[in-house]
Amino acid sequence: MNKSRVGTAVITWLSFLGFYMLFCGKADPLEAVAGGAAALLALKLVGMLRDSFISPLRVKPAWLLLAWRLPPAMFSESWLLLVALIRELRGKENTGVTIEHPFDFTADRHESARRAWMTFGVCITPNSYLVFVDRERRRVVIRQLVGREISTIDRLFVELS
Repeated sequence: MNKSRVGTAVITWLSFLGFYMLFCGKADPLEAVAGGAAALLALKLVGMLRDSFISPLRVKPAWLLLAWRLPPAMFSESWLLLVALIRELRGKENTGVTIEHPFDFTADRHESARRAWMTFGVCITPNSYLVFVDRERRRVVIRQLVGREISTIDRLFVELS
């Protein structure tokens, strides 16, 4: 093991420990021991995952333009959820749907970035979240909390090309 990897591991471990201590809210020696153990576990998990993400994410610049559509979508979907909550409080039941939608698993240099950007775009809006990515059937499963069909913003992120 070379010195730079050891140094990186120590700095990462200290960062994890610092975050743990910050979030626990007290400077207790037992918390420091627990934080050290949790930081060591987190360091091990990061090391195991590092090899899975060797290739860099190659995002197409056109995909970044979708980010401008997120704030209005977040606002409108939050409004939908507020209306659904009020309806629910009045005794009217709201049920969402689980939607299967085709997803292009093109094996190109953008594949990892396409899946990451799609996951981000679907999950950042409050009315939907990604449940499952079925590579064999080339589909994604999305849970829509309010509404009966995939939202426009989710469709745009799922149908990236």
